[in-house]
Amino acid sequence: MAAPDALAAAEPAPAPTPETLRRARLFWEQGQADLKEARRLMRARSCLDSSYLSVQAALNALTCVCHLHAEFRVPNFSPLRLLAVLQDFDPGFAALEGAAQALEAAQALNPFAAERDAAEEQRQSRLYYDQSDLILGAVRAYLRTHRRRFFAP
Repeated sequence: MAAPDALAAAEPAPAPTPETLRRARLFWEQGQADLKEARRLMRARSCLDSSYLSVQAALNALTCVCHLHAEFRVPNFSPLRLLAVLQDFDPGFAALEGAAQALEAAQALNPFAAERDAAEEQRQSRLYYDQSDLILGAVRAYLRTHRRRFFAP
């Protein structure tokens, strides 16, 4: 007789409910909107706001995939911790660890620092935007691969 864990792993995951799909799509759309706004703010030289929105975009996109797999109580404050949850569903998310680590650093930016270097903030803003764009691209690819089960991005 097979172990209960082996039986659970062999069974296909249940299809997400319409409400789950709706909520996941909202997270996905909000992530895209956040990244678009981050790009706009980066061009307007509002670098810290752009950096924070880049992090938020990645968090929303990763939370979307968590919801699609019925993971609702997720650490949506940390891209690294969200990736740890997602690696159980698709090992391809492990490749995003470097991008998630870079975005973790954005959360430590201090808008009230006595001395701020505008050129460095602009460089960091671009880095965080690029890393977030990488994560959204991976989530988009995942959604396209599983569009029959979930939704097309």
